[in-house]
Amino acid sequence: MTRILFGCLFAVCAAAQPPIIYNRAVVNAASFMPPRLPGGAIAQGSIFSIFGARLGPTTGVQATSFPLGTTLGNISITVTQGKTTVNVIPLFVSAGQINAIMPSNAPVGVASLVVKSSSGQSNPMPVVVAANAFGIFTATGTGLGPGILQNFVTQSNQPINSPNIPAQPGQVITLWGTGLGPVAADNVAPAPGNLATKVEVSVGGVPVTSVLYSGRTPCCSGVDQVVFQVPANAPQGCWVPVSVRTGGAVVSNFVTMAITPDGSACDSTPIGTASKIGAFLGVRVTTHEDIGTKSAIDVTGDYATAFAYQTPLSNFPFNPIFSWAPPGTCTAYAVKGDLLRGDTLPGAVPAGAKALNFGPAFTLSGPNGMKMLQNFLLATPLRYLGGSVTGNFFNNTLFLQPGSYSVTGVGGSDVGGFSTSVNMPQPLTWTNRDQTNSIDRTQPLNVSWSGGSGGQVAIVGFGVDLPTDSTTVFGCLAPPGATSFSVPPAVLANVPPTRPNPLQSKSVIYVASGPDSTAASTLSASGLDYGFIAFQQVLGKTVIFQ
Repeated sequence: MTRILFGCLFAVCAAAQPPIIYNRAVVNAASFMPPRLPGGAIAQGSIFSIFGARLGPTTGVQATSFPLGTTLGNISITVTQGKTTVNVIPLFVSAGQINAIMPSNAPVGVASLVVKSSSGQSNPMPVVVAANAFGIFTATGTGLGPGILQNFVTQSNQPINSPNIPAQPGQVITLWGTGLGPVAADNVAPAPGNLATKVEVSVGGVPVTSVLYSGRTPCCSGVDQVVFQVPANAPQGCWVPVSVRTGGAVVSNFVTMAITPDGSACDSTPIGTASKIGAFLGVRVTTHEDIGTKSAIDVTGDYATAFAYQTPLSNFPFNPIFSWAPPGTCTAYAVKGDLLRGDTLPGAVPAGAKALNFGPAFTLSGPNGMKMLQNFLLATPLRYLGGSVTGNFFNNTLFLQPGSYSVTGVGGSDVGGFSTSVNMPQPLTWTNRDQTNSIDRTQPLNVSWSGGSGGQVAIVGFGVDLPTDSTTVFGCLAPPGATSFSVPPAVLANVPPTRPNPLQSKSVIYVASGPDSTAASTLSASGLDYGFIAFQQVLGKTVIFQ
């Protein structure tokens, strides 16, 4: 009887546990940008998401009619700053997620958010409320990749932009997001009309000169539309970056749209056409480290990775590894986690992807002999091949030198054997590396170089904030033949500033060269629709982002 009573009491206590909000899990419902990044605040009148446990009923409850209330499914949410408390408007409540509208009269600045249910009150979670902080909805639902943008053809024909349904230069586009700013009332159907917030749209780095509308959509509280015309000189491609800046300062997440000269489908190879993809990559990374060290050192590492996977085709194909912005443009991703620690970008391992058996081993042969590389799997991180550190007594174990290599795979149950040759390119010279130290994120970042093998040059920067476990990474492709590139301030806007204690930040810029037409080879093997092998030289520099 004692055991039965104890079990009943335990069950009652477990059922009565209060809601829990996960740490740093209150985010813009469109961008999902980490809350402590510059664009990660929650705007007055915007839709935001709360993630946690026991937040609401097991079966989700959706608000379906106006006027919206401050309680849904017996769940209520408050935001408090000092003596001021306002009631949040819930739109959807479930055990693991709540979507809600931040009231337009919420106090601006740091506040405390609490979820209340019949089981009690959640832990308070800090939230930064801003007058405006825009997020763009995406087809992937992650804040990355193809945005929810409609191509205007006629009033009754406005398909969502995708690589299969691109826009044309000069075409009118309706972009969907949330966070333009407050309105008179959040609980009723919004009145149409432009909001007072200044809105600037960039398409592939080209400023939009014709913003036709920026305000609430009449259907839905908290949901905003920005209607603009694609610039005539906008870059073209399947994944042209698009961003919105509000109030002259706050930059949204970067999404993509497809643009072609005549609106015909663009070539989204490999992810838009191939369902079975394989690759082998070799890379040498040399990083000049002079931040947080007593003396500058150069750390060089040789790495290799391989992957093969099968993924279902999508109407909105996107993978941050393959879906690069067109040459001459930049994109940026702001995400939770530490990408320099090995965390991955959303979509890098496609949802529903199935690992393909590439075989038990690869043989890599080059100027320094042969290496056997074992057991590559889907999402395998870079495998260390050797390295060196200047001024260090450890032996130099570098393996990848410029020259010709052969890569042989014995094959596995899904992918057949292969053997091919590929070149490791000469490294370029980063001519203004030593002058690239303290970077003002409000000014263009200029990078210049010389030499190399004449291939594609990419500029990639990482800003990792360890206390908040958040990363912003930006990537730019220089135009063919260029020897310099300027990274726009909007691309740098959401890079977290380097902390006074450099051990709490990781801030680094990389300049990568290759592959050119002689430094990449097709990986032809049975069981693959698309495959390639490439080697790359990467130069890095630790920096301070201000």
